[in-house]
Amino acid sequence: MRFPILQNPFILQSMNYYDAKSQEFIDSTLSLDMSALYAEFEPYLKKDALILDLGCGPGRDLKYFNQKYKAIGLEPSKNLATFARDYSGAEVIESDIQSFQTDVKLDGIWACASLLHLKSTELSPVFKKLSQLLKPNGIIYTSFKYGDFEGERSGRYFTDLTEESIMAYLKESGFGIKHFWITEDLRPERGNEKWLNLLIQNG
Repeated sequence: MRFPILQNPFILQSMNYYDAKSQEFIDSTLSLDMSALYAEFEPYLKKDALILDLGCGPGRDLKYFNQKYKAIGLEPSKNLATFARDYSGAEVIESDIQSFQTDVKLDGIWACASLLHLKSTELSPVFKKLSQLLKPNGIIYTSFKYGDFEGERSGRYFTDLTEESIMAYLKESGFGIKHFWITEDLRPERGNEKWLNLLIQNG
């Protein structure tokens, strides 16, 4: 399934980057051990949970969740979406989150290193939309590079956040922060990069 991608230059910039660098991205991320992050997210899930992997990339996390629950991937990069379908065995919808529509309410949303490509002005509307997609008390895991930078970095647009700055984007969405923590990048060559990890729950 495909939804028209918004002609947003920042979304298109990231999408074109991942299309062009898809194999490089797959090689550098597919085998990363995400078990510590799964362990934070899964206590909030029921056995029959429906999960949206938002920005599923090559399907690493999507495959894991689809083996234990019911999971759907959302990925605007055609190359990554194609790989993720084959790798995960799950449904992958080619779309950005702004264009995505569904009448089915979700139990959880996994947004690992995906919302960070939005402009800061887009974050509040997107969090409001995610709240509408979730069931009451639905849970989201999301992560951002830790800091106060916003702009282009290495061919993609990034909005970095801290535990304080993200509050401005959540305050009108109905989400409450259950837990946040800081980690180092799992890729050895990027060990000096910090990540803000959050679990936020729908009101």
